[in-house]
Amino acid sequence: MDYKKLEEIYASERNGQMRQFVEFVDEYGLYDFWSDYAKFLWGFLDDHKYVVVFTNAVISYHRIKNR
Repeated sequence: MDYKKLEEIYASERNGQMRQFVEFVDEYGLYDFWSDYAKFLWGFLDDHKYVVVFTNAVISYHRIKNR
């Protein structure tokens, strides 16, 4: 798990830079990303915020990629 890259990806999502977020996810490796990102977020977000942030990431990623 690349914590430095995950922090960078999280910062993109948090700042609303969703196209950059998608680029970073693709660079990270799509299949490794989702499980690593879930573990990364779980480490510092409370349950409610974790669900919101992770859900937003999944939805935003697929909306941008499938346009």
